[in-house]
Amino acid sequence: MDWLDGTDYGHYALCPAPYLASWNGTEADAVSSEHVGKVVLPGHGDVLTLGGQGLPVAYLDRVTTFVRWVACDDDAGLEDAVERAVHTHEWHDAFEITLGGPYVLLDSGALGAEVGEDEAIRVDVPPGRYRVQSLLIRPSTGEFFLERLTAV
Repeated sequence: MDWLDGTDYGHYALCPAPYLASWNGTEADAVSSEHVGKVVLPGHGDVLTLGGQGLPVAYLDRVTTFVRWVACDDDAGLEDAVERAVHTHEWHDAFEITLGGPYVLLDSGALGAEVGEDEAIRVDVPPGRYRVQSLLIRPSTGEFFLERLTAV
């Protein structure tokens, strides 16, 4: 899994790739301390935010799920644990969001023009309306927050 090591500003943002060079680091300031949220970026639509703590994050595209490291020693077996979690009924609905296209997951407070390849994760989301759902899993390696996008 490709991990971003953490965020200095407490939130990550799923920035539309065409907007990356213009991202000034204040677009997600209105987000509360919730662990998942959304803001509207005028002219570019909804922006998903992940935060509350500066936890390392990864994205599993085959299950459209963001994974955040909470308390663990390593990520051995994590992908299998996420695959199993996808089929549980324990997910908590957060909100609906409209997404689509290429995005860059980055520290929300960073200047987009200065974000390097190792400071972001490329995410492609098929256009559509999604329900954002959250789950805390506890595989044998520790605890992880999951936020998934489920087509509505």
